[in-house]
Amino acid sequence: MTSLFKQAAALCALAAACATAQAQEYPSRAVTLIVPFAAGGNNDVSGRIIAQRMGELLGQSVVVENRSGAAGAIGTTAVARAKNDGYTLGFLSSGPLATNTSLYKSLPYDPAKDFSPVARTTTSPSVLVVHPSVPVANLKELVAYLKANPGKMNYGTSGTGSSPHLSAALFESLAGVRMTHVPYKGGNQVNADLLSGQIQLSFSPILEVVPHIQAGKLKAIAVTSAKRSPLLPQVPAIAEAYPGYEVITWNGVVAPAGTPPEVVARLNAAVVDAVNTPEVKAKLLQLGLEAAASSPQEFQAFIQSETANFARLVKLAGVEPQ
Repeated sequence: MTSLFKQAAALCALAAACATAQAQEYPSRAVTLIVPFAAGGNNDVSGRIIAQRMGELLGQSVVVENRSGAAGAIGTTAVARAKNDGYTLGFLSSGPLATNTSLYKSLPYDPAKDFSPVARTTTSPSVLVVHPSVPVANLKELVAYLKANPGKMNYGTSGTGSSPHLSAALFESLAGVRMTHVPYKGGNQVNADLLSGQIQLSFSPILEVVPHIQAGKLKAIAVTSAKRSPLLPQVPAIAEAYPGYEVITWNGVVAPAGTPPEVVARLNAAVVDAVNTPEVKAKLLQLGLEAAASSPQEFQAFIQSETANFARLVKLAGVEPQ
């Protein structure tokens, strides 16, 4: 029996030594970071900024690969099916990891089972903006105006079930107001019609509207994050008037499920260091993104929480899964 114990102990020691060696040797070649959206967008640009710094920290290139389509499902599925050796990662957002589970009846991947979370990287709010013709200057006045004109104000979104749509649904619920939803196929048309006065209101990604706010072409009423944004510190958060209000988008790095913990830990350290590098932070903020690096465990808990939160918002907005 003693001999068996000794053999078992030796095997455990060998396994631990192998794991340590694997972590020390990783990475020995370039790492691929899949972005499930087209090149040039915020997800792609921020992913490349973080990937470059990660590569410097890891001592190997981190190559961004765009695999867009199907609301991020194509690239996300590619990550889920990749070999779990740490050489294929995903730079995924709140859509593929949390919202899509409520918007679609079936997905080719399981966000809860197919990934090993590495680290959250950034968060970003939207801004509740109105056309200058709307006779309000702040959130209190807007709510009063909406209550006096139920259903008469049109708000545009980038589509049914999108983050702006869910932001509006939660706002209507907490403020006790009613607006008319005008879904578009993308954010550019929303902003064009808002600037021209075809619609009166939107919950737009912060980067898209900051220039128009600064030029006086739109009035910023509030941000959708729990706290004020560094990009618009003078603009209050909706949560200041309605505690508990928060709808944000976010990004993070994941690996395929079953990636060795030692490799995940090595990657986490690189991601956290990259995101917290002052130059990287500054570049991300220019994109409207706030650094929000986390541990793998914190990111996993966050994904679970956000999945439940978005499910509640999708139901609140009355969106039927497709």
